Amino acid sequence: MLRPMSSSAPPVLELAEPPALAWELLRAAVARRPAHPSEVPRLEVRVNHLTPNPRQLARYREVCGFPEDGDLPLPFPQVLAAPLHLALLNRPEFPYRLLGMIHVRNLIRQERRLAEGAALSVRVWMEGQREVRQGRELDLHTLVEQDGVRVWSAVTTMLRRLPGLGERPREERPTSATASGTEEDPVFAHSRPTLWTVPEDTGRRYASASGDYNPIHLYGLTARPFGFKRAIAHGMWTVGRCVAEMGQAAKEPALTLSSEFRRPLRLPSRVVFQMAASPEGVAYRVKSEEGQPHVLGRLSP
Repeated sequence: MLRPMSSSAPPVLELAEPPALAWELLRAAVARRPAHPSEVPRLEVRVNHLTPNPRQLARYREVCGFPEDGDLPLPFPQVLAAPLHLALLNRPEFPYRLLGMIHVRNLIRQERRLAEGAALSVRVWMEGQREVRQGRELDLHTLVEQDGVRVWSAVTTMLRRLPGLGERPREERPTSATASGTEEDPVFAHSRPTLWTVPEDTGRRYASASGDYNPIHLYGLTARPFGFKRAIAHGMWTVGRCVAEMGQAAKEPALTLSSEFRRPLRLPSRVVFQMAASPEGVAYRVKSEEGQPHVLGRLSP
């Protein structure tokens, strides 16, 4: 259940251009927040004119495996919006530290394919939170428009684990396209697995493409203070790599992509990718060689 938003919601923060992602990460690293965080008011950040950077797009295509076809890859607008996400989460009204937030689910809706040079407006907002067994979940919304028309949107669900909240009954998993995508799902019974070798430098290469230099993704040394023995891959790199692998299915004009993040993908790793047609679209998953799922999802027209 969503907690109520503040009665005195702060105004929209309108920026002439996206802030530098590295600067926002630095701000997040030094930010201080209340010892007992409370409600999440409505917060919004927007940029009214944003054109994808060709060099950034080329790096993104290279690290995820997308071809040069003149259009933006389905997940790429999330990269464009990332600096706005951090600017929002770094606002003093937001009650949690950004470091320690866990990306647990992602839902993308594309209304039509976007040309790589398109002039776009992007706004992101958040309000409220809900209590779950592990802590509190928050939904970060992204809306991309072209000429005043919605062309792409996303909901990024994040978890903040909080000690001392007591043990709650295990909640039902959200009903979504990924709900049936478990490792025992018979939809994958006849799909051909593809073995991926994910190099140790994947996090650094994706950081160069996305601007997300979160230390948990770069080196084992920088990941250890945050509880990881090795660096872990960006969740949205894994999603992007999966979408690239889907080929023509991911080139339809209107698409919905749901993704659920189960376990961190440590670097380097060897993982298994599978995709399979289903009545709802294309189910996909990435799992370890031992069968533990990292990402489960579905691409639907």
